[in-house]
Amino acid sequence: MKIVRSGIIKSLLLLLLFSLSAFNSFADKKDVVERSMTKEQEMQFNYIFMEGLRCKILGDFKSAITYFDQCMKIYNGSAAVRYELSTILLLGEDLALPLQLMREAVALEPDNIWYKLLLANVLQRKSMIDEACVVYDDLITLHPDREDFYLTEAELYMSVEKWEKAIGVLDRHEKRFGINERIVIEKAKLYSQLKEVKKASSEIIKLVKAHPDKTEYLGLLAEVYLSNNQEKKGLQTLKKVVKKEPNNGFAQLFMADYYRSKGDTLETDRILKSVLVNDEIDNGLKVQYLLKLLVSQADFNLTTEKVYAYEQILLKRYPDDLRVRTLNADFLKQLNRIDECLSELEFLISKSPDNFSIWEELLLLYNHLQDTASMYEKGLECIHYFPNEPLPYAIISLPLLVQGKVDEALPYLKKGLELSEDGTVIKSQFYSYLGDCYYEQDSVELSFKMYDEALKINPNDVMVLNNYSYFLALRGERLEDAEKMISKAVSMAPDNATFLDTYAWVLFKRKNYSLAKFYMRSALENDKDISGVMYEHYGDILYMDGDKEEAVKMWQKAVETGGDVNVEDIVNKIKNGLLLEDEK
Repeated sequence: MKIVRSGIIKSLLLLLLFSLSAFNSFADKKDVVERSMTKEQEMQFNYIFMEGLRCKILGDFKSAITYFDQCMKIYNGSAAVRYELSTILLLGEDLALPLQLMREAVALEPDNIWYKLLLANVLQRKSMIDEACVVYDDLITLHPDREDFYLTEAELYMSVEKWEKAIGVLDRHEKRFGINERIVIEKAKLYSQLKEVKKASSEIIKLVKAHPDKTEYLGLLAEVYLSNNQEKKGLQTLKKVVKKEPNNGFAQLFMADYYRSKGDTLETDRILKSVLVNDEIDNGLKVQYLLKLLVSQADFNLTTEKVYAYEQILLKRYPDDLRVRTLNADFLKQLNRIDECLSELEFLISKSPDNFSIWEELLLLYNHLQDTASMYEKGLECIHYFPNEPLPYAIISLPLLVQGKVDEALPYLKKGLELSEDGTVIKSQFYSYLGDCYYEQDSVELSFKMYDEALKINPNDVMVLNNYSYFLALRGERLEDAEKMISKAVSMAPDNATFLDTYAWVLFKRKNYSLAKFYMRSALENDKDISGVMYEHYGDILYMDGDKEEAVKMWQKAVETGGDVNVEDIVNKIKNGLLLEDEK
């Protein structure tokens, strides 16, 4: 199918505006609209109109506009031509002409549902909500059994906070279709917005009377009362629910929240503990409630330890319920009891290996613990169950990269990249790791391309900013770009010794020795485990800044420290100083 880009569409719209300038607006000059065609004109019109439709379907909008233009010249009283032209024009940004055309189309054929719907759509896009609602009023009059028209009009009024108008539309719906749970609840919400509690509660009472056996409606009624400061009525209603259904967990937990809001911790504890050990109440509800307390503990004036005490009651009662055990793992993580959390996750995986969310937690925890052996082993196992999830491919590749097994890591990284959704953080991480791998393989151009892609997704990735700028500095390339990148990384992590070292080295390459010395000294002060490379860098900077004696001391420290340094090169510097090629 031929695709027309927005820029082309805009130019076509200008062409159309010009070609339509000679048209007589039906809305303004009804008397000049041609009401009939000769037999020959009708045949010609129909042929050209069908050609216009064919081109439109194929995406050839320019030709479609030309054909519809010819139709208007033959007969300017066609609502269908106006409709088809409008659907093309709406691909652009200027809505004035499609609005005019659709007004005319509806005036020509006021009973056509599709013309009215498109007119309402254009009005909505132009934020002419009241007029769009008038169109929906007409549609409801023409098609009173179309529920969607009532709901759309109500939603339009709600979008501009015209609550009373929305209620009026929903009242018409109720009159036509009878009491409907969704509509009644929506009306209750709208009355609550208007602070009309009596009317809001009256709506819910309709449901209570229509369905006296459904205690959930009593629960909704209690919520309306409690949300609008009618606590006595709310509490009485909740007690009715509990009396009718002693095992109604929703109502009991609602009461627990009420007593907590009043500072009555004893009654809160009593209700909550009775719910937690009640075998007739679904554990899923209990787990969701405790999760709510965990996430919003500050709002409830609770500590993690206090909420965990409730979870322990649940765990003791239902030790084999995987939902409860999963919640326990969440709490252990929050409490930083990592070893216990790890054991719990491993147990859950053994019982439910087809649950990816548990795998995700487990793999990320291994990564946090830097347990490379388990990362590799469990990553492979995870791929067996979830071959299309990108995370395990990243988890497997990291231990391989740590061990310098770049060739083995690459297939996992490429596959993970392929599986990752565009624009996601994990995709940027795959690009980052691939950039490191390709540089290690001397595929410099490809490495830098990967870094560029990573930064497109996450321009604040400090590791990419550091590595990219450092490799550029080593090669003496694009040093201005390198300085911008590492400056950004240092601004986000000002105490990171590695980033400070890179910044100093970029400045050294740019021959700004005094500033390089400042950042190199900061790097050494912030590093608890100084590497031989950092001492060597500092020596090079000091030498070029004129402090040759101190430079030799640093080079000697580099030799003593060892690590990833070329001892022979450093010894040569100690004997002969920094040669020009060394500085480069």
